[in-house]
Parts: sequence; structure tokens; C-alpha cells
Amino acid sequence: IESAIVTTAQRIQIRKLLQKMQLQVKQGEEISAVPTFLQKIQQCAESAGGEAPKPHQPDTTFIDELRLTAGNEQLLSIYNKKEELSQAIDVWRDLSSRIEKRLPSWNKLKKLSNHAVEIKDAEVIISQISHIETERQLIEETDLISPLLTNLTQLLREEINDLKNMFENKWTAGEKRLKNDNNWAELEQEQRYNLRLNQQLIEASKPEIHVESTDEILTTLDTISLSALKDRVAAMPSRFDQIILGAARIMEPEIQEVKLPNQTLKTEVEVDSWLAKSKEILLEKLKKGPIIV
Repeated sequence: IESAIVTTAQRIQIRKLLQKMQLQVKQGEEISAVPTFLQKIQQCAESAGGEAPKPHQPDTTFIDELRLTAGNEQLLSIYNKKEELSQAIDVWRDLSSRIEKRLPSWNKLKKLSNHAVEIKDAEVIISQISHIETERQLIEETDLISPLLTNLTQLLREEINDLKNMFENKWTAGEKRLKNDNNWAELEQEQRYNLRLNQQLIEASKPEIHVESTDEILTTLDTISLSALKDRVAAMPSRFDQIILGAARIMEPEIQEVKLPNQTLKTEVEVDSWLAKSKEILLEKLKKGPIIV
């Protein structure tokens, strides 16, 4: 029975420990505040670690042991471990603060790396990211994340800008083809719009591309991935082909589409042979009506 008596001095020390977890406890209310205190300190421990690249969560076995007691015995157990508890709170809060500071940059880095897997020059950076995760180096004294975030952001910025320039160049080349196409010139405005719309070649269909900041790059890539943007660029000439073919069919409903043979030509003889074969195909098609190549 004597061991379960908590002195006034001990209660004062216990209340100071409870106050460290933002619990304002009056004299005599210590026992009722303990469950909340243990819950808060458990949450503090959980925020001090977790899944990689965070550190491993700290061992909280001694907190579980405190839960096995009750009443004054529990208060005495807390008092006897007050130094250990106070030190743990300080360490866990520091770890939690450092994790909270680094985690947003890490999350951005991981998202960028997911978009950069197609870029050969990103292999080294992605390998370093994997190492940080495996070794749980999120809160190393030296910030390992910021330099990688800067480098990967720039790498993706350059890749996106290259694709954007290719997109614009092919768009411009396609517009030049339309401008020089006689059938296109004869179409009504609504007919032109409908042909463009079917091939997603109206101004509103251009992808929104912004690369000033990491956040803008992520927003751009979440809207259209690098692979999707590459596909749009690669498909653009054939989409303009379809517009021109559509314009021809409107003006000449019976027109036939003709595709000439694909062939690598290395000699003059091969060129002459290809021309003869192409001429034969074209003349045969002409027998059935007008054609478009």
C-alpha cells in the first residue's frame, strides 16, 4: 500500500511532465489526465518515424507497459520514468519537426521521379532517390533532397521545353500545309472548325505547358505525361494529313486516298524503280476517280 502513495512533490513533477504535452492539470486530477497523456505521447512517437525514407518509428514498449498499470501505481510508474519520458518527448518532437520540414520536398521529388523514368539522363538521379529511400535518409544532417529536386526539375523542364518546341514547329508546318491546300481554301469556316476539332487541332486543344517552377512542372505533367506529349507530337503530321484528306473529300466526295510504298532508296536505280512503281499505282487508282496522295 505504501508503494502506491504519491506524494505532493511527486505529483508536482508529474504535472510538469503532463504540461509538456500541453495538458493543463489541476492538483488531484493527475490520474484522469494520464490516458490522454499516453495517447499524446504515442502520437508524438508515431510522428517521429514511419515508412521509408523516414526513420524507423521509435520503440514505445515502455509506454505500453505504463498502460498496464492504473491509479496511483500508474502515476508512480510515470514518475519513475519521468526522465526517460521527458527525453523521449524532446527527441521525438525534434524528429517530427525535421520530418515535417523535409517531407514536402521529398514528396515532390518522388512525383518528379515517376514522370522522369522515361528520361535516360535521369537514371543517376533516380538511383540516388532510391538510395535515400532504402537507407531512410530523409532527415540526414546534410540535405540530400533539395539538390536532387533542383536537378530533376531542370531536367524535366528541358525535356518539356524540347517537346513543346517540337509541338509548335509541327503545328506551324501543318498550318503552312493547310494554307497552301486548295481544297482547304474553299471550305466554309464551320467546315474547317469541324475538321480541326475531330483531329484535336484547335487552339483550345493545345496542352497547357508551364515550367517556371517545380509545382508548375508537376501540374503540367499531371495533366499530360511526357509519353502522352510525345505521342501528340508524333501524331501531328498524320492528323494534318487527315484534315487535308477531309477537306478533299468535302470538295471531291469520290476522292481516293493513296499511300505510296515506303522504301529506303540508296541508288539512282532504286529511285527510278520506286517512281515507276508509284506511277503504276497512281494511274491504276485514277481509273476509278480523283486521288489524293
